Amino acid sequence: IKKTFHFDFPPYGRTFFGYPTGRCSDGSLVIDFIAEDFGFPFLAPYFGGENGKPSNIENGVNFAIAGATALDDVFFKERGIHNPLTNGSLGVQLGYFKDVLPSFCSSSSDCKDFLKKSLIVMGEIGGNDYNYAFLQGKNTVEILHFVPLVVDTIASAIAELIGLGAVTILVPGNLPIGCSPAYLTYFQGSDMADYDPLTGCITWLNQFSEFHNEQLQEKLDQVRKLHRNVNIIYADYYNTAMRFYHSLNQFGFTETLRACCGGGGRYNYSSSMACGDLPLTASCNDPSSHVSWDGLHYTEATYRWISKGVLEELYAIPYTNSFISSPVKGCFTSIISFGDSVSDTGNSIEISVLETGKLPHTAFPPNGCTFFHRPTGRYCDGRLVIDFLGTCFFSSFSMIFFTYQLLNLNFENGVNFAVGGAGALNSSFPGIYNPSTNVSLVDEVNSFKQFLNLRTDFKQLLRNSLIVMGEIGGNNYGHAFKQGKSIEDVRNFVPPVVDSITSSINELIELGAVTFLVPGKFPIGCSPTYLTLFQGSDKDQYDPLTGCLTWLNQFSQYHNQLLRKELEKIRNLHPDTNIVYADYYSTTLRIYHSPNKFGFKETLKACCGTGGLYNYNLSRACGYPPLRQCCNDPSSYMSWDGIHYTEAVNRLIANVVFEELMNSIHSLNNLCPTSTINKLRMIYPKSEM
Repeated sequence: IKKTFHFDFPPYGRTFFGYPTGRCSDGSLVIDFIAEDFGFPFLAPYFGGENGKPSNIENGVNFAIAGATALDDVFFKERGIHNPLTNGSLGVQLGYFKDVLPSFCSSSSDCKDFLKKSLIVMGEIGGNDYNYAFLQGKNTVEILHFVPLVVDTIASAIAELIGLGAVTILVPGNLPIGCSPAYLTYFQGSDMADYDPLTGCITWLNQFSEFHNEQLQEKLDQVRKLHRNVNIIYADYYNTAMRFYHSLNQFGFTETLRACCGGGGRYNYSSSMACGDLPLTASCNDPSSHVSWDGLHYTEATYRWISKGVLEELYAIPYTNSFISSPVKGCFTSIISFGDSVSDTGNSIEISVLETGKLPHTAFPPNGCTFFHRPTGRYCDGRLVIDFLGTCFFSSFSMIFFTYQLLNLNFENGVNFAVGGAGALNSSFPGIYNPSTNVSLVDEVNSFKQFLNLRTDFKQLLRNSLIVMGEIGGNNYGHAFKQGKSIEDVRNFVPPVVDSITSSINELIELGAVTFLVPGKFPIGCSPTYLTLFQGSDKDQYDPLTGCLTWLNQFSQYHNQLLRKELEKIRNLHPDTNIVYADYYSTTLRIYHSPNKFGFKETLKACCGTGGLYNYNLSRACGYPPLRQCCNDPSSYMSWDGIHYTEAVNRLIANVVFEELMNSIHSLNNLCPTSTINKLRMIYPKSEM
């Protein structure tokens, strides 16, 4: 007699299938969306056919078992931990796979050829190892010792599959368990300091998930070095899911921490009454408005969004340093850019001459050596993110830099007001001295308004333009840190910096702007300039996986969290506008975690610098004598001059930002012609425009 579980009964499966299927959700899972995207039917479960074996294996088999652990069952029994669902650990599943492999191929060489053409999805696995321990009262210190064992088990399974011939393996990380209604219920009543004030999640539990993910990524890097012809793709479930908790409305959610189907209480979850158990056969009216389905698993709507991130990773394999091959025309008539050196395409040359009578270091080689083969005023060896975004929308993109002495009305695709060294705050803001320039974001916006006053079509111009608001604010923090301000002092600058950004956005909305791209902060703890400034810090302040300074990266996250919160307020006030947050932080941090995957050999040393541990000197900028030399291959370095990224990094960031932009604009059908929408669906299959 087949044993049944609560997920074998309604309301499981209600959304897509209309009946329970054994899936722990209201509908489809990530693996279902992946199969659908490749044009396959849903994968056959290994135990789904007659005699307990799969009936249709043409497109693959699913060996995943609800409740399964990475570690074998005996490990938990020895420690008094009970698995109420299954003893089907990862090792057991791998054994099933080896048993069924001859059904796919007749010889060792045939099997290698078969596996070479297959996608292996390894997980998510390991979450239950921690779930059973946490929810059965084991302490955190003991469970932390499970992590290396879990990670080693996953890596061993991957190595065994590679030995059999596997070439492409997708390995998801752990989800943010501190946001799970099950954990929030179990640890309900914790100190207020344990909760993230922005999301309501338990911070230390999310840090545990991050620790697992860091250990896993480090191990995957080791496997990649041993098997350089194998594609091992880390699927960042954690950061993908955290976007829902930070910006729920952007993804169509109204409820993040309460389960759709549950037993009541603050988080609508009860450990003694699971969804599907009598009498709990009802669920919320609209599962797609909830992140969590049953307190432990996500809704179909959540899994659909996660699958988008996974598919983005898959379509980048094998990695090529490529970009979208031809522009998607017709969405915008121009791009208007504000910001600092991250986006400055030449303004700093004129501003520097006006303010100091001298040319800036960006006017000298080796700046510009990669693409332009001459200095252009860009703080880079080549192109910036704004340059790459321009090529996405225009066949011949030429964003002129703004002349502060002459209002130039004859621009073809856009105008750039960004100035290297500019801050979000006015130069008169107390407590910070800006040695680079007197220009602030307010000045840039005022210059733009002067420009608009000379245009009779400014309403139409704004309506049809993409406004890129930043990155801006980094210089306010940078100057403060370099002038000896404490972290507590600099944190106090964050609210006014964010207020300056959002006030500028509101001002432009009132003038008629509709579509904004607003980048967050980079992980400054990975920057050679900060690593040099704080060189000699205690070892425990460095991330052992990346070498970055953790507390500085946490500062960047604080800025980003506050910025996202304020952007959400603007969205609510102006529902007809498109305000897209560009997650520079997570995008670049992925590169620091897996540099080899993206083609980088050096992450923390500047390409153009003066020596030292990080090849950076606070008093000598790249381009000023005698600093006219750089590394042989800038594309193998992440940092160009110790502060700014190389063209190779900017290209990768722009690729992700472009997809975020296209997937997040709710009025895309009104902005872009049908031919462009169709082209975008070809570039990003199954994406919901």
